[in-house]
Amino acid sequence: MMERREQDVDLIVIGAGPTGLTAACEARRLGLSVVIIDRKEHRSTFSKALVVHARTMEVMETMGVSERVRAAGASFDALNAHFGSSEAVRMDLRGLDWGDTRYPYWLSIPQYETERCLEEHLIALGGAVRWRTSLESLEQDQDSVSVTLRGPNGVVESLRAQWAIGCDGGGSATRRALGVAMERESLEETFVLADVHTTQALAEAEGHAWYGEGGLVLLVPMPEAGLFRLIAHMPERVEGERFTLDEAFLDGLILERAGFELGAHELAWTSQFDLHQGLAERYRVGRIFLAGDAAHVHSPVGGQGMNTGIQDAHNLLWKLALSRDLEPAAAELYLDSYQQERRATAKAMVQGTGRATRVLTSKQHFVGMLLRALGPYLASTQLLQEQLGRAVGMLDLVYQDSAVLQEMPAVGLGQPSPGSRLPNPVLAEATRLHDLLDPKGHTLFLFDGSPRKLTADGQLQRLDPRWEPILRDALAVPGNGVVLVRPDRCVVGCWSDLADLERFSPARAVLDTMGA
Repeated sequence: MMERREQDVDLIVIGAGPTGLTAACEARRLGLSVVIIDRKEHRSTFSKALVVHARTMEVMETMGVSERVRAAGASFDALNAHFGSSEAVRMDLRGLDWGDTRYPYWLSIPQYETERCLEEHLIALGGAVRWRTSLESLEQDQDSVSVTLRGPNGVVESLRAQWAIGCDGGGSATRRALGVAMERESLEETFVLADVHTTQALAEAEGHAWYGEGGLVLLVPMPEAGLFRLIAHMPERVEGERFTLDEAFLDGLILERAGFELGAHELAWTSQFDLHQGLAERYRVGRIFLAGDAAHVHSPVGGQGMNTGIQDAHNLLWKLALSRDLEPAAAELYLDSYQQERRATAKAMVQGTGRATRVLTSKQHFVGMLLRALGPYLASTQLLQEQLGRAVGMLDLVYQDSAVLQEMPAVGLGQPSPGSRLPNPVLAEATRLHDLLDPKGHTLFLFDGSPRKLTADGQLQRLDPRWEPILRDALAVPGNGVVLVRPDRCVVGCWSDLADLERFSPARAVLDTMGA
């Protein structure tokens, strides 16, 4: 058991955006005391990030907030791609091969609604955001983190915690206090955004993308009837120029690039920004961690940013909770794995979105001509369209080179591999494999006879023998094999028997906490 000094609180979360709220909610759910602060007056009223992907919905299901979020959003059913004078290619997002997820869609939901759902969930769990409170100083020693906070009316307070997480955005004060570098690279492109009502009778759940000589422009459906997010690349912008984002400007933009009258009115939110990308050098310094935009900034192509931040927090919090029950060496192994897993994920995401952005915004005339010529063919291929499902939905993410995952699957085993998402086949009318998992800890599946599972509280339960063929197929279990699954629904590994598993020390440490 890790020795602890008396603290004021287990965890301090700096920043109450989607990432910070996820961290605070998970802390409460997993039995940690938490203080979450934000210097803003209140929750954001801006729509910002607009899509919640399938893997994030599965995270929210574990958290107990997926139904609340789904009710606040609407599915994004199709994307219509227009290339010059060619007929539009309709990509049916709901008709893709999503596989085994309960959430086979992109969920269109403004960020302020996502944050509302998370904050209400936090309150229901007994927590609350301390608004108008900023971080003044941050220090740590071997045993604790000490912070100085400035609250409303300038009141200064000192707190000591076991850990702290900086979820305070791209200009993170936490990151600066830690001296962690983030090398930013400008993509040298400007975009404008506007949430706009239109007089056009556009399909409510369908988006449009026009790629023409004037530049890329998109209309993305929002849950409110008649409201769309307009996103436009401004390739001819002069450095330092600011656009007047009013109805006339937006109508002219759509008329020029898409060829129809938008009838823009009742602008809900507008923004202009220059694209940058970057990755924090480290995600962990002792007892302090970085997550979300404090750890990675990138192009919004694919809507990956907020989703990645929420998954950062989810990945970290169960490890913090588990570490309290582990011996120091094992605890350090699990806490280090946060950076190993999530920084590698963000690095791939930053590189991928950067490449896609450079292609779509290229100012080279030949590249534009080639995309307009080949675009209709490429957009209609099954290979490209399928990427918009599981790949963009983040369901195929695999952690590699993580010290707490089995290095190689046992001989003869197929998928899922260590580090991959556990499959989620239907077992009965209303039951899927994910429903069998312990929502707060690891789950061990055993197949030495009738299938059984061991949960984090040490309870051994027999499973319906009729499920065995489905379970064996989904888990690729040989003979009397065992499979260990993490709280984030990620496969730790699959072994030929329990004795084989016990030779893998990170899994053995977890089994000790489960009473196995």
